Amino acid sequence: MKQRLPLVLCVWAGLATLAIHAHAQSPDQDLAAARAAVTQTPSGSNGDVSSDDPDMAAMVKKVKIITRSKTAAQLPENTPIALDLGLVDVPGADAKLTEGVTAKAYARYVKVDQQKVGQLVLSGVEKDGRAEALNSDDFVAQFALENDPTLDPAAPITVEGDQSELIAALKRLAVTGEDETASKKDVEDAGVGASDGAVASNAAQNPDAGSYTTPGALELDDTPETSTRITAEGCKMRIDLDQLEAIQQTRMATTTDGETSYGTCADGDERYKINKSYSACAYIEDLDARTATASFIYYYTDGSGNRVEHGECQPDPEARFDIVEDSSACRVSLDYDAGTVITNAKLVYTNQNGRKIEVRDCSPSEDVAPAVMSATSEGCDIRDDFDAGVSYQRHKYVYELGGVSYSTACTDSGTEFAHETIYKSEGGDYVCTPLINANSKTVTLQSRVRILVNGLEQFRTACTPDTTSMEVVATTEGCEDPAYWTHSLSAGQSYGSERYYYFYDDKQEFISDCQKSDQVYTHQIEITGWQPHDDQLFAYALSTVYIDGTPQGRYNIKTSEVLPGTAQTPYTYDGESTAPNSDVWYEDCTRFAGQDLVKNYTRPDGTKYALTVGDADPVNQGNVCSAQISWGADTHATYVLTSTNYSSAANVCGSTTLRYNYATGGGEHEFSGTDTGMNHCAFTDAIATKTIVREDGTTIGEPVSNSCRATAAAPSIYNVQVNGLKVWFKAFGPAYPALTTAIKSQCIVNWGWPL
Repeated sequence: MKQRLPLVLCVWAGLATLAIHAHAQSPDQDLAAARAAVTQTPSGSNGDVSSDDPDMAAMVKKVKIITRSKTAAQLPENTPIALDLGLVDVPGADAKLTEGVTAKAYARYVKVDQQKVGQLVLSGVEKDGRAEALNSDDFVAQFALENDPTLDPAAPITVEGDQSELIAALKRLAVTGEDETASKKDVEDAGVGASDGAVASNAAQNPDAGSYTTPGALELDDTPETSTRITAEGCKMRIDLDQLEAIQQTRMATTTDGETSYGTCADGDERYKINKSYSACAYIEDLDARTATASFIYYYTDGSGNRVEHGECQPDPEARFDIVEDSSACRVSLDYDAGTVITNAKLVYTNQNGRKIEVRDCSPSEDVAPAVMSATSEGCDIRDDFDAGVSYQRHKYVYELGGVSYSTACTDSGTEFAHETIYKSEGGDYVCTPLINANSKTVTLQSRVRILVNGLEQFRTACTPDTTSMEVVATTEGCEDPAYWTHSLSAGQSYGSERYYYFYDDKQEFISDCQKSDQVYTHQIEITGWQPHDDQLFAYALSTVYIDGTPQGRYNIKTSEVLPGTAQTPYTYDGESTAPNSDVWYEDCTRFAGQDLVKNYTRPDGTKYALTVGDADPVNQGNVCSAQISWGADTHATYVLTSTNYSSAANVCGSTTLRYNYATGGGEHEFSGTDTGMNHCAFTDAIATKTIVREDGTTIGEPVSNSCRATAAAPSIYNVQVNGLKVWFKAFGPAYPALTTAIKSQCIVNWGWPL
């Protein structure tokens, strides 16, 4: 028997790579043999020289070989099927060489720019159960298909191939047939390889039995044990971004007496969908163009549920967002020298998840022009200093933003007014009515303190009796309660209260009610708390305004209030950090936990505030999938040989070689040699299905099924000592093997599945 080699077709020009295992079996047996790691015992090699050898490749003559499919066959996409072709015309070959010969081929179609392209290779030739392998690299056909990828038996298929290699294979096939015919006749003459008749019947027909010499012990040929399997070991994953698929490449591994050789890697059946992941990539922020563009990286989930990333992060032009100003979280800046109010704004954008992302902190707005502010004394009381004899003009700044009016606190403007005590006006009239004491027949004049503001007089005190003209006394008696005093928050002062009296007949005679005095109490301010404004990162002080030294001690004028014109106290910035949030999502088998990018601040009261300004890189929590493998029921199959094909049938589960040695005619004729028979085979198969299931019960990808096989073999020949040591055909013998847990585990390992 000839050793059958794994053959590979490489179709270039951007097309996929096709791996084909060629031997002279039916298509089902070919595929089963390639996938089930069936043990084979080849007895020789066909001696083919690959055209990959550069010296030989230069000598190869390619010709156009005309073939036809023997049946109407529908080609699958990507995965090849076995086909039988008839040889219509082989240039340079005698017609007798192609009579009764079947060309073994594998074919499929692929899509190139939406067009279906058929691809076909010849893997061998076969006649009467005998086979010769061809190097499929040297026999290639590629042809356009219509919408229906079906091969018409009437339509010729032109294969470009190595003329000398094909003709040599056809000649070997013809010579082998002649040799086997002659050999079979010799065996029949020698009584070897008898039919299904009883053993004794053949011995009875041998007239030379009495002259037989008993041979030595039975000897078996040391035929190397060879096994083949398809493996992904040493093969890369091919990334096809046009179809968004990751294709696991595989190759044939052939192990002979412990030495393993490998074929060429080619696209296998396992394919994984390639997706885009935005979770692991940052946005590209272009402040000049005022755009933020999302970035993504390609990834796929392999057969074990592991995430595999491909390439680097790249921008997605379809996920571009405008960067805009947002002034809602910023305080304004007052430029007193320029008399303007500057609007500050952040630069932000809204990302794919609808979250607002900060690009730049508060800075002067480029979109909003500065507003004009003006100083006014309206609403600001004049501040008095009676000891110094001066009053001070106070003012505040007012401005308007967005239709809303704002003002600052009142402060001294720098304008001073001198005090003047007067009794009469410029026209000679008393500014206050004199006090007349009818008992003592006296008159007491009253005065007021006046200032001139823009030419207009303003009185800063109430009418005050002249205590020098009579014994008029000022007293706070009865006027001690500050609740009835005059308090000016804008001036920061409170005025005490007093009244006047004199004695008559040793009795107090009050000549006025309680009235504003020139006793000034300066306001004291105590911060009792804070009113936070987290949206703009400032707080207003809650103030208690009070005065000390009153007849009743401390008196609170305002308690824990925001005073008019109170300045905004900004928060203290402590830096950036990340903080986990409640977002959890999956990308196939990978679980991500969301994180916020936060800016940390300390409020004036010492408490902390974290402002979320965007999305931080999520936490990759790893693979949360598991592979669930289920097994179908066992099924059985056999490969049964007959007395007419045991030596020429395909080698499915090994072969047995026996020696024979006998003489006839009193030693006149001696016969010795070996005979090889393929083994009978019994199979037990089961289908395993792998399903990748995520922790939330979601199935990831499509379930994948593979067939696992246990094989039992039994020889189809045996030695018998009847008038000499001869070889006889043996009927089917093996029982169905058990598909054990160990065999199933080995299948799982061979498939690259997780145990």
